[in-house]
Amino acid sequence: MKLTIDENRKISEEEVIIRCPKMNGRLSKLAAYVRQYTMIIQGEAEGKNCQVPLEEILYMESVDGKVFFYDSRQVYLVRNSLKILEEKLKETPFVRISKSCLMNLEYLKYVEPYTNHRLRAELKNGEKLLVSRNYIPELKKKLKGQEGFL
Repeated sequence: MKLTIDENRKISEEEVIIRCPKMNGRLSKLAAYVRQYTMIIQGEAEGKNCQVPLEEILYMESVDGKVFFYDSRQVYLVRNSLKILEEKLKETPFVRISKSCLMNLEYLKYVEPYTNHRLRAELKNGEKLLVSRNYIPELKKKLKGQEGFL
């Protein structure tokens, strides 16, 4: 693979172009990472509105009718529903792992079997999340697309 970086102060916006004879899993993963890199999620923390880059978010969950997202430092309240966020994030490394949780696969350390045909996911920061059995096939599908990159 050839990599060309053209640094030019006259350019007003970054642009990533992938040229390839055929799209494959690794290139799809790269494209998903670039898409994630360009997205910002607006949340509220400590009474302040914050814009957090999507690649910094570990997971999102719905608790008592409110949706929160977590980065390595803080918890943020977000005004969108988990369903809307899931739709917006379908081409990124985020995957629904339960009725109330979306997880960023970039932070997944491993999954292991857990009781009642569920899985337990451990994130790179040590956080543990449960994967409901109904969402295991989608997680496997998304993980399969993640193989062989970085």
